[in-house]
Amino acid sequence: LLNNAGVMAVPDRRLTKDGYERTFQTNHLGHFALTAGLMPLLSTSARVINVSSEGYQFAGGGLDLDNLNGEREYGPWSSYGLSKLENILFTNELQRRASDSDDWSKLTAVSLHPGAVQTDLARYLIGEEKFQSMKENGFSSWQDKVVMEGLAKFVKTVEEGASTQVFLASADLGASDDGKYFLDGKPKKPQAFATDRTKGEELWAISEKLSGVKFEIGSNPGL
Repeated sequence: LLNNAGVMAVPDRRLTKDGYERTFQTNHLGHFALTAGLMPLLSTSARVINVSSEGYQFAGGGLDLDNLNGEREYGPWSSYGLSKLENILFTNELQRRASDSDDWSKLTAVSLHPGAVQTDLARYLIGEEKFQSMKENGFSSWQDKVVMEGLAKFVKTVEEGASTQVFLASADLGASDDGKYFLDGKPKKPQAFATDRTKGEELWAISEKLSGVKFEIGSNPGL
């Protein structure tokens, strides 16, 4: 199961029809609910791969459980950083619970940073309307052409950006890789605040409450 959907740097606080801040729901809460719903259909030796980002370091103060929806403070990059931190914390907690379970002990959960990739994720950086216009009609000025083609030299193609996900989905990983965070196909130790077990447990509990989905890793043997 590859949880890859995401938004980045939404310029202002926007709520979904469910009443949650868009970045939080898209990047974390939806993945949590989807994974919970699909667990009974997965093999007990399945892999759950959560696409995070080095942007988690924007949340250097750690996870603020009282600001998951940007209730007290919202910033395009701080909100993104928190959501990417949530991806790692969710991965860690999922792996811990699976490893402690008799039936799911062979499940592997990992997270990763794909790098800067040429995708629509950047649409908020230049404005949604301009981004869409450039996709449909090409560059409107030579300045845009110079800037965008110059930036393209420093970011990955979609194929390059997907390489770590594909590797993690297909490689012969060992038990020592369980719960790890990967960068360029290799494990990387995240900052201490991204491995806070207490925050992971609390995030799990509040995610169950907000999503309305009970995520229990019990005796269901899967397929």
